[in-house]
Amino acid sequence: MKKTQYIITKKECEKNIKGVCEGCGGKLTAIETVDNSGRPTFWQGCEYCLCFRSGTEQKYYNVARKLVEEGRMLPYRHLKKNEYEDTPEHLSYYFLTQTAGLSHNIKYIQKLLEGEKCK
Repeated sequence: MKKTQYIITKKECEKNIKGVCEGCGGKLTAIETVDNSGRPTFWQGCEYCLCFRSGTEQKYYNVARKLVEEGRMLPYRHLKKNEYEDTPEHLSYYFLTQTAGLSHNIKYIQKLLEGEKCK
């Protein structure tokens, strides 16, 4: 039986998990998948959101979620909340997407405030 050669092993992937899911604030795990070339690999992701995520600190998620719920900051202005209120699943998608995007923005702003160079 041939052993599968992973581009990123489960252990390597687990080492790269930093923080919580940017969308829901939940736990990130190593998920077995294939890369864009079809090669077996592990990527970090959220099994609740069903998204691959890079992870963020809990404090960034908390601030992002509060701002999104209050409608104060929305990174994806083209997504209109009223268009997603037809089902609980669509509304959940709206909040997860907006929160994930804003979590990244808040982290970026924090780095700028600390004088770090950002890409």
